[in-house]
Amino acid sequence: MHRLTRALAALLLLSLAPAANAETPREAALRDIRAMIEAAPGEAGLVVAVTDREQVLLVATHGYADIAAKRAVTAETHFAIGSISKSFTALTLMQMADEGRFDPAAPIARYLPDFHPRSPYPAITGHALLTHTAGLPNYITNVASMRFLIAALNGIEPGYAPGAHFWYSNSGYQLLGYAAERIDKLPFPLILQHRTLDRLGMTETTPQIDDRLRATLPVSYTRQVDGRLVAAPWFSYLAADGAITSTAADMSRYARMLLNRGALPNGRLVSARAFERFATPVLDGYGYGMNIAHDGRVLSHSGGIAGFQSYLEMHPTENFALVFLSNGPLDGALLGRIVARLSRDTPTLPKTTPPAATSSFAGRFVARDGAALTFAATNDGGLRAGDQPLTRLANDLWGAYLTPHGPRTFQFRRDAGGVITGVSEGASDYAREGSPAPAAAPAGYRAFVGRYATHGEEGPGVRVFVQQGQLMISYADTNAPPTPLAAIDETHFRFAEPAFAPERLAFDTVIDGQAQRLTMSGVPLYRIDLP
Repeated sequence: MHRLTRALAALLLLSLAPAANAETPREAALRDIRAMIEAAPGEAGLVVAVTDREQVLLVATHGYADIAAKRAVTAETHFAIGSISKSFTALTLMQMADEGRFDPAAPIARYLPDFHPRSPYPAITGHALLTHTAGLPNYITNVASMRFLIAALNGIEPGYAPGAHFWYSNSGYQLLGYAAERIDKLPFPLILQHRTLDRLGMTETTPQIDDRLRATLPVSYTRQVDGRLVAAPWFSYLAADGAITSTAADMSRYARMLLNRGALPNGRLVSARAFERFATPVLDGYGYGMNIAHDGRVLSHSGGIAGFQSYLEMHPTENFALVFLSNGPLDGALLGRIVARLSRDTPTLPKTTPPAATSSFAGRFVARDGAALTFAATNDGGLRAGDQPLTRLANDLWGAYLTPHGPRTFQFRRDAGGVITGVSEGASDYAREGSPAPAAAPAGYRAFVGRYATHGEEGPGVRVFVQQGQLMISYADTNAPPTPLAAIDETHFRFAEPAFAPERLAFDTVIDGQAQRLTMSGVPLYRIDLP
């Protein structure tokens, strides 16, 4: 009887035990993620990797490295990672801090004696640059990746004391790279190579974007408002804010180091104390080159340069990290579903807004002086202003290129419920018929409205117009909402919100009643006759 009871117990245990090949919850999640990626819409390339602290768990691919040639991306395809490079820069300086050669609390001028911006506030420190709290403008396009940036920033006067506000600044991270060069007496790309890439075994990663890579990187793409993908311009880039190219396998090696809080199989990249500082948020959830969320349970950063888009997210407590690399726009909804399939802690990811139906713009709009514009939707999905056919330039922006009176641009605005309530054409502002008339704007604003551009590969290009009595600016290559401006004097402006934003705008050189130049935080842009 005793022998029979033991046999029955063994059979019972065997029946309750999982089958040897039963799928674990993580394996099921990885299978679902692979299916999501392989079934994703669109032709741009996407490579997604999932790793834990020890090894890669999944690499899945979708789309093309070259759409025209129908050349598919592979697990080995190289991508530019853009601003994820900032975390590499931050960890490089933390290594120097471990060696006693860099003090984040010291004025950055200790390492960059030629940097001396006009400021009534305390000196800008390395800590302020690392955390985007130095009060410097975001990006000075015409000197990005050039040491002249140091002199250019000397002409910028910060509007607040270091540490008072968060304002994302690529310029600040470029300064950090030049400071590292003064400390290590090497070009910054070589510093990255020796200190981080070699130690992590990232043999397929390059520390700068140069012409040697044009034949090896995929074609990169930006999306037009009509949904088409067009090839993005190529440019070389060397600066510390975003010059790295890599693969899914190499970025997984980097992610494993972050999951292990700076520890490597053969030592540490940075000390535990330095990593703690790196991963501690200061303002707006930002640490040193990394977003920190959910009380440190999630570390993440996105990146974008020349049409390439990337995203890196680590979940140390759940022991996994995700790498997203693309040569075109990342699908925020797909990214969110993939993160959610693996994690309980899902940060809020940016959402894309599909273009509104053409019919929503139709109707009659009236200005304060009684002038009116009438828009009608066409059967082919277009829009007309009177008899003038329009081209869609952005979600809520339509234009006409060749008219007897020059280019025309119509910027529509919406209420909180998303309903079109008005439209601006340059300095003329209109409200939908039956709505209150728009507020009046100073007459001097008429000289400033129009489109301005630079001739560099990166732009920027902007449009300036009047809306509800206020001068507004929008970037020509984005669907982001326009930014209202506040006057400093008759020709100088700042961002109205947030009031602390360090960006400054100045209009000058009026010819035939129109300003011909707009200087944005030191970058000269010139009027161009396009909508």
